[in-house]
Amino acid sequence: MPLIPIMRVDFDADISPAEVPAFRGAVIEKVGVEQEAFHNHNNEEEGNGYHYRYPLIQYKALEGRPAILFIGDAVQEARHLFRQPDWELSFTRRRIRARLVGSQTREYEVGPAPAPRPYRLRRWLALNQDNHRRFQETRGLAGQARLLERVLAGHILGFASGVGIRFEQRFELSITAIEQQRIRSFEGVKSLTFDVRFEANLLLPPFVGLGKGVTQGFGVLG
Repeated sequence: MPLIPIMRVDFDADISPAEVPAFRGAVIEKVGVEQEAFHNHNNEEEGNGYHYRYPLIQYKALEGRPAILFIGDAVQEARHLFRQPDWELSFTRRRIRARLVGSQTREYEVGPAPAPRPYRLRRWLALNQDNHRRFQETRGLAGQARLLERVLAGHILGFASGVGIRFEQRFELSITAIEQQRIRSFEGVKSLTFDVRFEANLLLPPFVGLGKGVTQGFGVLG
């Protein structure tokens, strides 16, 4: 079964989930915009267009503290972070001296599991415009859950493809609870997010992002 290295880097400042985009911007400014992997824009394209790929560097608020995940091939990009002489970051009208307190790298198996495993997905930006319309038009929780299951399966496949993994067989997935629906701001647009619990006969790494906005703290798998 494929093993995917993931490095988690933690800082000792307090941060709310809403501050993750600002934390991300401060880190990008610190390491330099020339480091494309940190922001997933194409510096060579006029207007700085996006790289349409699964982001391998993701910014999180984990247990109320800032964290960065370097996934797969992006682990080597962490060297640009560790070269910085200091970590005074300024964001959301606060000046924070965010001290890097630790990093750890582990390898995780990704692939089929012999039995369903429970997961929780928080602040999940699940729906594009078309699926949002379908979701609003779907009557009943069972129908809405089936729609979300199809979307979630696609997001899991997108993650797998982004780290170079192809599932050789179909997997089973079931949303067991929709814990919360909440409107949050994403890139200046009010968007519907979900906290859900689901089961899948898959091995998936903790804290990776699924769905839209994963570089900004959305869609955190637990």
